[in-house]
Amino acid sequence: WQAGGKRGVWLRIPTVSAACIAPAVRLGFTPHHAKPDYVLLTRWLPDSPSTLPAYSFTQVGVGGVVVDSRGCVLMVQERVSPTAFFQGSWKLPGGLADPGEHFGETVAREVFEETGVEAELDGLVSMRHTHGYRFGQGDLYVLVRMRARPGKDAIKVCETELADARWMERAEIEAIVAGPEATSLDGLVSKNNWRMICNALDGAVIQGDEMLPSSGSRPGARPSMLYTAPSA
Repeated sequence: WQAGGKRGVWLRIPTVSAACIAPAVRLGFTPHHAKPDYVLLTRWLPDSPSTLPAYSFTQVGVGGVVVDSRGCVLMVQERVSPTAFFQGSWKLPGGLADPGEHFGETVAREVFEETGVEAELDGLVSMRHTHGYRFGQGDLYVLVRMRARPGKDAIKVCETELADARWMERAEIEAIVAGPEATSLDGLVSKNNWRMICNALDGAVIQGDEMLPSSGSRPGARPSMLYTAPSA
């Protein structure tokens, strides 16, 4: 490999041949990432830091401010919250994006699965970037504004996921925003959620449009989404 001018080597081992992983490690290969059907290892040959690209290190979560024809916002209570402090809190629906999903598709799927409400993308509102999250990954939380489809806004709570879901007027949400002295968010809305809701209802959204495939696009790949701020 070195005589041939190679600098980095990629070694893909099917999981049915997992016994080959240990010998590869002894030969200087290091794990890069694993999938259900394979493990990918790499070896950097020069005596210098590797410039091979790292595997994906950021997860994407998407939340939605879903608004109905009356201007009410869809709020949910998770059956089990990630921490005791958030247990029973009212929050925006959403979840982690599945591979191949655009932002609006993630929220539309999560909202329908959890509440039975059908919604469509209005635009991107804001984004939060966190580091050192679960498994040491970064976390992108994207907030989008969604419109409930007329006649498709009746709530049917998925009892395995949620304790409750309601359409709330803005004033109703504001009345239950937690104060700085709150020791629990049970029955309340966090100040961050309230801030995001106000931003979604009052501010301009960033429009998303499908891009035309470029000459370098992979065959069968989905069109990319391009999000652009409105013109002044």
